[in-house]
Formats: sequence, C-alpha cells, structure tokens
Amino acid sequence: MPRKPLVVCGCVAGLLILSCIGLVAHNAQGRGQQRLPQDWPLSIANVLPHGQPVIPIFESWIPNPNETILFTFGYINLNSDEALDIPVGPDNFIEPKQFNGFQPTHFDPAPKEPARFARHQSVFAVTVPKGFKGDVVWALRVRGQTYSSPARATREEYGIEDLESLTEAPVAPRLKFAASGLTGRGRNAFVAGPVSAPAGRPVPLRVGIELLSRPRSTVTWYHHQGPGKVTFDPKEVPIKADGDVNTTATFSQSGDYVVRVTALESLAALEQHCCYSNGYVKVTVR
Repeated sequence: MPRKPLVVCGCVAGLLILSCIGLVAHNAQGRGQQRLPQDWPLSIANVLPHGQPVIPIFESWIPNPNETILFTFGYINLNSDEALDIPVGPDNFIEPKQFNGFQPTHFDPAPKEPARFARHQSVFAVTVPKGFKGDVVWALRVRGQTYSSPARATREEYGIEDLESLTEAPVAPRLKFAASGLTGRGRNAFVAGPVSAPAGRPVPLRVGIELLSRPRSTVTWYHHQGPGKVTFDPKEVPIKADGDVNTTATFSQSGDYVVRVTALESLAALEQHCCYSNGYVKVTVR
C-alpha cells in the first residue's frame, strides 16, 4: 500500500510549515501528486535528532535589470544531528533539466539558532532567461518520499526588489577568490575552480572581502556538493574591516566537490534577502 504523502507548510512557533505555493509531496510509488492542505504526522513538523526528511524551499524571485529572473532556494533539514547526502540524480534533481546540477547534495543538520526554524536560507540561485514561462522545480526524494518545490514568478508575495536597486549604496559585500582572482557580489558572486586537493589533508582556501558600505560581515564555509565529509578550520570568521579570510578544508575521500563561502551581515538581514554574497569553489580531490 503506498505511503500517504507527507507535507509541511510554514514556520510558526518552532513548527515548520512550508509555503503552500511551493511544496508538493508525492507518494513513494510516484502515482500522482497531492497539493496542500493535507494531514501529516505531528512528528514531521518538529526537529528531531534523526530520521526526518530534508525539504527543498523556493524562497523568492528577483527581477534582474536585463529582464532575466533569479529564483533563490534553500532547504529545511528536520534533523538536529543528522546530515544527509543526496547526489544529483533521480533523488535530487531540478526541472527543466537545463537548470539541473548546481543544487546542494550535502544537507547540514538544522541550524542551532532558534530564529532560523531549521532553515538553511539562500543556498543557491537559478537564473532563468528573459521570457521564460513555467516553473523551475527542485525535487528531493528522502526515505521513500519525494518533496518538490516549484519556483515561479507569477506570485507577487514571492517577488522581491533587490535592495541594491533601491539605494545608492551597495549592500552586498564583494568577495574575491584568491587562487584565481575571480571576484563578485551578491547571490552568485563567483564560481571558481576546480582546485586540486589531496584526500585527508588540509587544503588552504582564502577569500578577500570588501565590506563596501556595510559595518560588518561573517564569512562562513559550507560543504555544498561532494561524496565525503568536509571539515573547515575555522568554519566561521566574523570581520569588521576589509581584508583576507583564511581557512583550511579537509576532504575525507576523493571525488568532485563544491564548497560555498557566504559573507553575511546578519541573520536579520538574511531574512530580508539582504546584505550577503555567495561564492562557490569547485574542488577535485584525489
């Protein structure tokens, strides 16, 4: 007998509820789909140590000056102690397939900060061309259940104005990847690499940061894609002035990885989709 589709909807008082525009749950046999509202076990709304799903989230759409549109995505991991790894493929994909491939495959446990409600926000973004019609759907299959989050630019409540266009002062810090000189700002500051690294040995990584008009930022490194465990030392560096930020990354096994570096002013700013930059570094580990 097929399992009943499970869905969570929004973020209230510690209970995780996803936006009703964005989430569809499919049964394990893939026989159709069911839109909200629907019943689901109470446990699925709470963060537990392990055994819970990871759920993709469409967060916002942002019009670009060149009339392309940026869709931003994050995810909710309802496990406080369990990270999940879901390679790109039948259990982790984006449709249309032209946008598939840069979504995360490593999903960290729920953040410790209560205000984040287990959300990992603004993890990656997809740019769709001018005139694009339809949805961009990110789907994850976890423990026999498939959760999909369709991004669309037809709901005003999900559209946001980029604060950069509403002020004369820049709000996103500038990042520069030292090894290649690539630089940028905003949700897709740069994609650098590949950098070569040996398995099991620390590899130095360095980014330069310019705060521009902002008073502070915190630079944090994340395991975005790749088969093994990635350890950063340090993982997080608060800064109050322009300069270089150094870390080392140790990769537990060989394979192709992507690490993400985020410079973020504050969690409060992130809630407003403001004042952060994401950079991505491809790493080939042998």
